[in-house]
Amino acid sequence: MMPYRVPARYLPVIALFLTCLAHGVTEQTVYAFGAPGSKDGMYPWSKVVFDAAGNLYGTTMSGGTYGSGMVFELSPGINGQWVETVVHEFSGTDGGGPIGGLTFDAGGNLYGATGSGGTNGTGVVYELTPQNGTWNYRVIYNFGAYPQSGDGFAANSALVFDKAGNLYGTTNEGGGDSRCFNGCGTVFELSPLGGGLWNEKVIHAFQADGIDGEFPVGGVALDSNGALYGTTQNGGAAGSGLLFQLKYSSSQNAWVETILHQFLGGATDGSFPMAGVLIYKGALYGTTDGGGANHFGTVYQTTYSKTTGLTTNVIYSFGPTYSGDGNSPQTGLTVDSKGNFYGTTWYGGAFNYYGTVFRLSKASDGTWVEYVLHSFDGNDGFYPEAPVTLQGGRLYGTTSNGGNDSGLVYEIGP
Repeated sequence: MMPYRVPARYLPVIALFLTCLAHGVTEQTVYAFGAPGSKDGMYPWSKVVFDAAGNLYGTTMSGGTYGSGMVFELSPGINGQWVETVVHEFSGTDGGGPIGGLTFDAGGNLYGATGSGGTNGTGVVYELTPQNGTWNYRVIYNFGAYPQSGDGFAANSALVFDKAGNLYGTTNEGGGDSRCFNGCGTVFELSPLGGGLWNEKVIHAFQADGIDGEFPVGGVALDSNGALYGTTQNGGAAGSGLLFQLKYSSSQNAWVETILHQFLGGATDGSFPMAGVLIYKGALYGTTDGGGANHFGTVYQTTYSKTTGLTTNVIYSFGPTYSGDGNSPQTGLTVDSKGNFYGTTWYGGAFNYYGTVFRLSKASDGTWVEYVLHSFDGNDGFYPEAPVTLQGGRLYGTTSNGGNDSGLVYEIGP
């Protein structure tokens, strides 16, 4: 009998399957949203967070009683099952479309932003406070009416706290530049005034001038000196987005923007960074949706030295298509204690279309090696729009679709 030859088109899939087996990685659904007949949440796009007791929290951009999305809690139960509790359902008047994730403060309160709804229909920033076994919801800021106020709107990212208790975030639109139709987006600051009151200030409004960025989508990261870092999806000299820093200048009494890198696209550089940045050991790391050697996105590293200044290098290029690799990463990175990076791709993988979870590890020769930890097949979720969260040696994340066709929370680990 002649030996069976595996068709070449199946070899990448088999290689990925063997890689996952070698790493002892399995994926399972923690919770599938939108059971038929329910008024559950739909389409989770945000990163999940954990409290000290091991409960998981996140948001869905739609669904719930009013169809405007919700904040949910998942608690580990018996036999490996997780139990969902609805923390808050958005009604539209108190916010809607919470695409961005949640942030805990030191007191165990949750903060987040919505992309729409509120007094002016342009979104809100909200606070959730635990109270006698339930959560008290309160809007702490309504974004202004467009175009009169010049305020941001369509907040689309998780918020970050500085040491003084100020909150920072980004809006995808607004800021007053009509050349972007609804504005090119903003970075904003919310400062506590006491008595539950907050003051909002736009600390940077992006401009459509070919040098500044347009449409920030990934939020900002804060370094130990109080500087903010982020990306814009578009804008810059090539229109392919840029990496920026905002640093407060006491002499100017203002936040000053510095362009750290302008993405040029093409075969060598990335393009369209649709996620924020990760600060790790003094360097910045992030992903781009396009560009790179195969034109399907990259992972990049930005470093600074006194001799060479700022340098941005692509440390991994995704693709090519149908290779079994992931394509088009639209989320940021997570790092473990050993310096391995984890992320997701919106497309690609062993089944070509549904996305992946990957790991990047640095080899002894200084190069970076990618491992596809899981390829979604459509039945176990697809289109992961959120970064992964490390908890107890396992990865947790969301897919915007799959399950009951409304998205799900997944878990990956040994």
